[in-house]
Amino acid sequence: MNRIKKEAIKSIVLGILVILSIYLYYKVYFNYNLDDFANALNVRENRLSEDELLERVHIILATPKDMYLNISKNVVIGVLRTQKEYFDVISKFVSNLKENIVKKNYSLKFKKMKIDEFKSSKSIFFNYGYFIDFHMFVYELSRRSILPSKKTFEFDKVFIKESNSNTEVYFFNSNTEEAAILTCPKYGFSQFENRIEQSSYLVFSWSDGLGFTELVSKDSLIPVEFSNIQFSEVKIKESDYKKELIIRRLFPDTILTKRNVLKCGEIVITDERREFVIKSDGSYIFRFTKDIFCDKIESITEALMNYMKNFYTNEDIRVYKIENSKNTTKIYLITRVDGIDLMPSDNEYCSYIEISNGRLKKISGHLFDAMSVRTAKIKVSGIAAIDTIKERKGDIFIRNISLRYIATGNTSYPYWQIDTDNGTVYVETIK
Repeated sequence: MNRIKKEAIKSIVLGILVILSIYLYYKVYFNYNLDDFANALNVRENRLSEDELLERVHIILATPKDMYLNISKNVVIGVLRTQKEYFDVISKFVSNLKENIVKKNYSLKFKKMKIDEFKSSKSIFFNYGYFIDFHMFVYELSRRSILPSKKTFEFDKVFIKESNSNTEVYFFNSNTEEAAILTCPKYGFSQFENRIEQSSYLVFSWSDGLGFTELVSKDSLIPVEFSNIQFSEVKIKESDYKKELIIRRLFPDTILTKRNVLKCGEIVITDERREFVIKSDGSYIFRFTKDIFCDKIESITEALMNYMKNFYTNEDIRVYKIENSKNTTKIYLITRVDGIDLMPSDNEYCSYIEISNGRLKKISGHLFDAMSVRTAKIKVSGIAAIDTIKERKGDIFIRNISLRYIATGNTSYPYWQIDTDNGTVYVETIK
């Protein structure tokens, strides 16, 4: 009997050694991190509760493209996603907005304003990079309609100012130069402002504060100083573990699931109600085979929760833009690396959700891993990038400058993305 037990133990040990040898072989020759598989299992098994999922969706909805602390026309501090203050600010913004709207503890007015009014005073500043319907934004976060109601109003920036007694949140439209001003009891942002100011890594200036008024839009923020900031070199590769994870989430009943590999290299998985197509380039499309099978979706929040339950794998994402028409809503998401947008080489966004007549029509996107290979400091400053554009293109008018990763087949550091009247130009940050 003991001998049988010993043989069984030997077999188990041998099996473990075989698995480890396969892992080491795969890791050495294919450079694939097995942590990905562990992460996939963890994401699948430790699913978020509905409340946790809702909280995360609200954070994603409220996450701006860029966050700053405005001190003066000449000093604006960029807040990195890697800083603790970044999520502290967004979390407090979301929680206090919801609380005050639900309790009706606010006042609201609309006012014509110039952006210059914000440049000379201290405020936390969100730049969303797209225009958002104000009433939709408030409703999605609070499940309450805000009063008094007004005709359609959109904003692309938020400025938050605090006094000794209250907080004023300015939802600002930079095209019409109008603001929806929400006044609430004091949030307590001052403590974050002090912490951000004490640990300033990125220093910007409004372009008119630098005398760029003829070449650059006066509302552009120009990076002027980087202190001890390292940016990742990113390598993009297709993600097999994400494919399998999403398939398991979408089609848990394997008996009813069919999987076909087409001649063109596409993989089609279906249960005769839903279809998941993975293309050879790593992109995917999820759709329903008939309209009657489409999931019912009543809000943008619900659409994002559906997406996160099935397609989300702990990557850093934000809303790139939302398009609303009479019966259709389109939500575009973009993946980020340390808070910097990662733009696919063939598109402006990474994922797309379409809802029509209250039904989820389709979800499409890219399945890839963005791996940090190494880090380095930026060698080309924002002003140097502008000078490079002037040398190559002449005195073309510049609308905006920001950092952006470009997902190519090669490893890549972030580029300076410079939007001009003659199109978009990219300048390397590290040479």
